[in-house]
Amino acid sequence: MSGTAAAAGGKAARRWGLPLAGIALLILYPLVLPLLFNANQARYWTLSIGSQSLILGIVALSLIFMSGYGGMVSLAQAALAGFAAYMVALMNLLPSTTATGGTIGLGLPSIPSAVIALVLATLAGALVGAIASRSSGIYFLMLTLAIAVGFFYVVLQNYQFLGGHIGFAGIVGPTGQPRQNPIAFYYLCLVVAGLAYVGLRYLVRTQLGLTFQGIRDNPRRMRALGYRVSLHRVAIFAIGGFVAGLSGVLGVWYRGNISPGVVDLSRTIDVLIIAVVGGLGYPIGAFVGAVAFLILDIFASSVTLFGFSFDERFNTLIGLAFVVIVIVAPHGLTGLVDRGWRAARRRFSSVGAPVAAAAADVPVENPMDAIAAPPIDPIDQRDPDSMGISR
Repeated sequence: MSGTAAAAGGKAARRWGLPLAGIALLILYPLVLPLLFNANQARYWTLSIGSQSLILGIVALSLIFMSGYGGMVSLAQAALAGFAAYMVALMNLLPSTTATGGTIGLGLPSIPSAVIALVLATLAGALVGAIASRSSGIYFLMLTLAIAVGFFYVVLQNYQFLGGHIGFAGIVGPTGQPRQNPIAFYYLCLVVAGLAYVGLRYLVRTQLGLTFQGIRDNPRRMRALGYRVSLHRVAIFAIGGFVAGLSGVLGVWYRGNISPGVVDLSRTIDVLIIAVVGGLGYPIGAFVGAVAFLILDIFASSVTLFGFSFDERFNTLIGLAFVVIVIVAPHGLTGLVDRGWRAARRRFSSVGAPVAAAAADVPVENPMDAIAAPPIDPIDQRDPDSMGISR
């Protein structure tokens, strides 16, 4: 019995060791920075890298959820996040009269403003789903892209209610100004990101989540079984809109302002790059991709290769890095790490399994039979060459 218990303990340690280490690192991250940098540098790394990675990771998570479990690569997620940000601004700002005579702002506290904005973002996601979910392939991509670009021009040209190209400023979140309370704001972002990640991971294992995956893999068969495919796709969009709205709310609290630049075409492309670089087949890849993207985006201007400076050509370096990652790691950085981790576990299992079996007095014909298969996310059970995009 002691051998069996030891083997079970070893499996649990291998299964939960890496996730628990990652959680501990995220919790200790802002507390360790003051020991390594001065106050300004620590605040910069806490906000510009830590908090912003979590914010961008949440909106990329909504895209990964929709593409991986719903089979729909939506390019409207950045627009939905921006919509939530605009709604927070309109709810939170004190009532005032614009230059064109319109009245904006309701003067609500930050939390009620965020709740209303999330409800509206969910409804907006459902509306986008009702419009786009009946199409597929390139037509679906172009339709969601058209919705995103259309929303950008709406906020850019609407001065009466949306502030035009100036936007709104003076939005304050529940933790106050992030620069004054960087650690508190970081933990707020961490809690929201953690709840979004755990919530989606739980959802995809429920009956509803399995229905989503069935529709992703074979919508005709699910329709023949009596499922309302179009309605479920609208539900996927609504959930994606809610998750993207979380990012929008945190983003407007982070910046303290909102303008059309937050929902322009470059932000839409950024979200797609983050999701692909992190790994479309892995929900955690949203945050891995966000960290990689931000670090490259921030430090690209200081990179010099063979005497060639990227000071004013940092987008070129980002594009080259994106191409290299896609070629070297088709499943993203997370997929690359996951393959290495599983290879190491298989090697360890092939060595340790006979010993564990002997200790437990259990005959083993194949050493791999003594070690339980590693937990596989439903999204990973598909064709590994599909890059997380539905067939």
